Amino acid sequence: MALSCGAKCAKGVLITFNLVFWLSGCALIAFGIFILIEEEKSTLFRLFQVDDNYAHIQYLAFAFIGIGGLVFIVGFFGCCGAMQENKCMLVASFFQYFIFLFIILGSELAVGVMAIIFQDKGVSEMEGKLKETLKTKYGVDQPVTQAFDLAQTKFKCCGVRDPSDYQDSAWKQKTNSNVNVSPTCCVLRNAGQPEAYVNPQPINETLCQREDGLNQRFRHQTGCKYKLEAFLRDESMLFIAIGCGIAALEIFGMIFSICLCKEI
Repeated sequence: MALSCGAKCAKGVLITFNLVFWLSGCALIAFGIFILIEEEKSTLFRLFQVDDNYAHIQYLAFAFIGIGGLVFIVGFFGCCGAMQENKCMLVASFFQYFIFLFIILGSELAVGVMAIIFQDKGVSEMEGKLKETLKTKYGVDQPVTQAFDLAQTKFKCCGVRDPSDYQDSAWKQKTNSNVNVSPTCCVLRNAGQPEAYVNPQPINETLCQREDGLNQRFRHQTGCKYKLEAFLRDESMLFIAIGCGIAALEIFGMIFSICLCKEI
């Protein structure tokens, strides 16, 4: 059966929309992969691990990759369905498209809710976990040590709440008695360089390591807790914002598919 002029217009518009939807799937996949492989982020996420592998936010990245893959497939088959030169087939493709959009929307909302929950849970438990990690793993576990060093260099901070967090750490017990804080707590002459946390070069390490007022200009005085909280919130908000954007596109697609079905 040949399509009417209105149905042909509906077909063309639906193909265009599905191309946009397909591209949004590519964007979700790319964003999830970026979160997982970007070196600085993946290093800092070691401070928030919930097991021996990943932090909550990295599991959300895996979820985004999975949802993006589904969006990619639905967008592709949506285009194929819209190309059918038959009214019944076109209406059937609209119906299937609506169902898949509904499933994807539910997944997006679930990820958004999880991002909010993980953000609040991570922030509320952060100080205790970070202090315990610094006490038992800094200087012992190389990946965790690098994560703390990067945080202290990037955010210009020292310890979790303040530099005194190093005093009863395993690292302090096995170092020289004159060394009170990590070199990355010091103000560095190479602070602007990407690998400064790997090879810190204090402006004056002797004054940095002193435990009196003379260290003020040579050591970071505030802890990393609040800077890491802000980092975690910002990363979580990225997931929420992108998820809401794609969800809005999907809601529009669901309404749009119903209207086009009615017109055909």
